[in-house]
Amino acid sequence: MEDAPNYAEGPWKSRTMALFKTRDVMLGTLLLFLLLKGVQPCAQVSLESPIVPVGSPVTATCTVRNSCIDLEEEIQILWKLDEEYLPETEQNNSSWGIGSRVTLHSFNRTRGMLSCYAAGTGIPQLMDRVEIRTGYPPSKPSNLSCFMNLTEESLTCTWDPGPETYIETNVTLERYRSRDRDGAFLDKKAECTPLKGQNHCTIPRKHLNLYQKEDIWVTAENALGKTQSDKLCLAPMDAVKLDPPTVDTIKSSTLDAGCLNVQCKKSKEAMWMNQLYEMRYKSEEDDKWSMVSSNHTPDAGNYSVQIKDCGFLAATVYHFQVRRIRQIGVGHWSNWGPVYSFFTPERAPAGKLDVWWKLDHTRSDKKTNVKLMWKPMRKKDANGEILGYLVFLINEGGEDEIVVLCNTTKLACDVPVPSEVTKVYIKAYNVAGESPAREVVLLDIQGSPLSSIRAFPKNDHSLCVEWEAPKASVTRYVLEWYRVSEQEDDSTSWKTEVGTLTNSVLKENIEPYQLFHVSLYPIYEDAVGRPQHIEAYTKQKAPSVSPKLHLKSIGRSEAEIEWTTIPIEKQNGFITNHTIFWKNSRGCLSYAVVGASSRNFLLKNLEASSVYKVHLKSSTAGGSINGTILTIHTTILTDMEILMFLLALSMLLALIISFVLVVYFKKHLRMKKRLWPSVPDPANSSLGEWMPTKLQEGNIQFPVTPESNPIITSNITILEREMVKKSAPARKGDTGGGDLKIFPTSSFQLNDNDRRNRSISPSVTHMRENAQLPSYVNTSSTVQYAKIIVDPYRGQKVPVPLYLRSDSTQPLLCDMSPSPKAYENLWFLEGSPYFREDTDFQECEVSLMDFPLLQELKIQGTEAFSNSHNFNTLKHNRN
Repeated sequence: MEDAPNYAEGPWKSRTMALFKTRDVMLGTLLLFLLLKGVQPCAQVSLESPIVPVGSPVTATCTVRNSCIDLEEEIQILWKLDEEYLPETEQNNSSWGIGSRVTLHSFNRTRGMLSCYAAGTGIPQLMDRVEIRTGYPPSKPSNLSCFMNLTEESLTCTWDPGPETYIETNVTLERYRSRDRDGAFLDKKAECTPLKGQNHCTIPRKHLNLYQKEDIWVTAENALGKTQSDKLCLAPMDAVKLDPPTVDTIKSSTLDAGCLNVQCKKSKEAMWMNQLYEMRYKSEEDDKWSMVSSNHTPDAGNYSVQIKDCGFLAATVYHFQVRRIRQIGVGHWSNWGPVYSFFTPERAPAGKLDVWWKLDHTRSDKKTNVKLMWKPMRKKDANGEILGYLVFLINEGGEDEIVVLCNTTKLACDVPVPSEVTKVYIKAYNVAGESPAREVVLLDIQGSPLSSIRAFPKNDHSLCVEWEAPKASVTRYVLEWYRVSEQEDDSTSWKTEVGTLTNSVLKENIEPYQLFHVSLYPIYEDAVGRPQHIEAYTKQKAPSVSPKLHLKSIGRSEAEIEWTTIPIEKQNGFITNHTIFWKNSRGCLSYAVVGASSRNFLLKNLEASSVYKVHLKSSTAGGSINGTILTIHTTILTDMEILMFLLALSMLLALIISFVLVVYFKKHLRMKKRLWPSVPDPANSSLGEWMPTKLQEGNIQFPVTPESNPIITSNITILEREMVKKSAPARKGDTGGGDLKIFPTSSFQLNDNDRRNRSISPSVTHMRENAQLPSYVNTSSTVQYAKIIVDPYRGQKVPVPLYLRSDSTQPLLCDMSPSPKAYENLWFLEGSPYFREDTDFQECEVSLMDFPLLQELKIQGTEAFSNSHNFNTLKHNRN
């Protein structure tokens, strides 16, 4: 509920405070008079009716007194229904107040709060509000019934109150007693008022006349109307409802198999009444109850009643319930009593087995393999749990000897029997006994087959098979079916049908999207007919996988592709066709449709040296699947052209090889010299035996022979140093000693004519006889003492070799001088800032001809360094 109305609390509070502050006696007396008389509200909302039917119009009026508002301020009256403002309405002003009227044309809510506000320049003030309630007039109560409970000694009446009214409704159970035939109401009985929300009322025994009839009805009344139910005339004892009975004992009949005797006890308070009983039962597997009534009405005074019924299955759990009534047409049926469960005893199997067989005559020991298969007995025929099955023979001799072939708990048995045996027997057994023996005549498959057979799906898990009956008499039909798979599977199902039928429904182990093979055998009196076969699906869809596409061969304008088959388990239906699509690099698409049995396809009219994309679509009646894309590239030439080209190329190559071999054998020496020049081996060279005295004889001419070393030396750089003692004045900082004369580095270059003549004659300058050279100190570092530049071989880039002095402790230039370190060799460069004339090296005599690497050079006996003209010419050539 919302807060209570705020009757202009602000203005009243200010006025009251002003009166108390002035403490005027007259105003105080007036205030006391007003309080004693009662304060009049500032505003009031009035309705034509606070409760109206749902959907009816509602009109409300709001009046606000002038004393509660500021007359100088313009006031507007606003209406609000719950939390929603209503459109503005016209208002009229009078000398004592402001009024407004609003009409709701269709009020569909069960309840709502209508509020009136006065709005000026400030916040709208709540003046008054009222609640509107809607509902429905009461419906006529129906299905009035009353029953007498002897145990509680009370009469209880129930009724159907009808739809909800949404407003407060008063319900009353009224009774009148009638004494004349005209039905005049002579005596009104005490009324009964049910609790709120209940649709029943109980009248105690003290207000009842058990054997006198009364008129009883129900009255319902609310703010919108009043109604009453039809009258019910009855005596309380005519409406007796007994308590539900209970089952005392259940016994199985020893004389009649399948019969039970159910005994119930009667209640003490109804012992003197004639009663009729009714029983219902069902097994654990059943959903519906079976009803059984007692044969006669038991006499009063009996303490129990028996109900006998037959047809109960053995070894089965049954549930029983019983109810009763005083007599038909008088009183009411009691409620069903509590459930009583009973397990019927087992009996020997009563049915015969349904058997199917197959014969194998391939044994070499004059015996026949017999494969027997049978169906389990129905529960009503098994009469209990089957413990096993017995297959046996009966030797028809002087004594009927039984030969047991198989004793198993399975539903199949493979046994060898003599070839002359034509009959075997099979029976089932449980704890109570054995079933009658079933005779099986072993007939061979020699009869004629059926003319036609067809299969189609009945639903996703069943197949309907139809066939045409043959002209010969058929005793029965046997249907076999199994799921087709690439893997071995022995789960074969079968069933039999009588010889008069021409159709059957297969349900066992049937699944959608799987291929099933069905065989139908007609069984004649003297033979088994050859089977008819058919394959079927209950439902089809697109294959689960697509075939794998491969390129078999390709040419300039044709390409052959092939694909694998889809496994049976993943086909999901009969393959109807394959569609091949191929598209070139320009986007031109072509396609072809082939049959389901095709495994390859030849693409024709292709462009040479082009790229094509190929894919395959496989379809069934339930959908299609696209395979992966295969990219192919056509060749420039055909296979024959490629073969001719390779043949021509081979012949040309053979001619070239033959020509080269002929030239080689005729000119092999010349070719060897041109192509594979001889390179001398320094380790086996005889130059190492030359003596220095031989090299000083002047110009030595070496003969040019094919075996000579073709390596041409084009440039020689010789580093020399001569030590000459001078009497020059000592430089600043010198400690004394002789002067050191340094010879410049000489470079010899050859012109082109000399290179062609393969004759090298550089001038080598020897040191003066009396010159004393400085001695070097051996160190672990190396120095460059010569650089030889040679012509490259056939245009190849030849790195410049640097011949360094050895790190050996043996002196190279002199026994007393070790090799200088790298940073000590800067004085070799004349003009360098590190050049020094004075040195601490000892003098020694060195001959440049001791260098073994210079022994390959041709030496002239002239002194190049003594001839300045030659020196300048060589220097100019070097530059």
